[in-house]
Amino acid sequence: MTAPVDTPQKGRFANWPHWTMFLLVASLAINFLIAGAIGMRYFSPERMERWSGASFTQLLPRRFLSDLPEDRRREFLDLLKSRREAFRQSRQEMTAAAQRFADALERNPYDAAAANKAIEDFTKLSTDLVDSGTLVTRQVIEKLTPEERGLLAKAVRDRLERMQQRRKKWQEKNNQDDAD
Repeated sequence: MTAPVDTPQKGRFANWPHWTMFLLVASLAINFLIAGAIGMRYFSPERMERWSGASFTQLLPRRFLSDLPEDRRREFLDLLKSRREAFRQSRQEMTAAAQRFADALERNPYDAAAANKAIEDFTKLSTDLVDSGTLVTRQVIEKLTPEERGLLAKAVRDRLERMQQRRKKWQEKNNQDDAD
């Protein structure tokens, strides 16, 4: 009689179709992706919000906020966020005024009164937006310590210098293009 041949036992997944293995790996990858996104949301520092508008970018540079301690940065960002919906609404109204202006330009016959009204609306809305930004800027400045005011002054000067450098590069490039 012959001795039984030792055959390796098949794993539990050996009888599964190949596509199920692919499905398991894909499911695991998706779960890791979701877990990573959740982890990033709760365990990473909050990204700096984007500010726009003349009253913010030159008077309250982003770099100033990044140099502040987290609690002070949060205090100022909360103040800005409290006005977010009003800023968003103003920008939407300005977009609508610009659209009315474009529509008035295309009318045949041309309607000068409608074009001028759209320009006046746009001007008023942009002035209101800047005024609102100025108010928030003043509120932030009132809460600054003397050390923070010094940091802000340095950040404003650095921002202005970078803007001048960019403008100079742009002018040099355009002057060079004109010479060609």
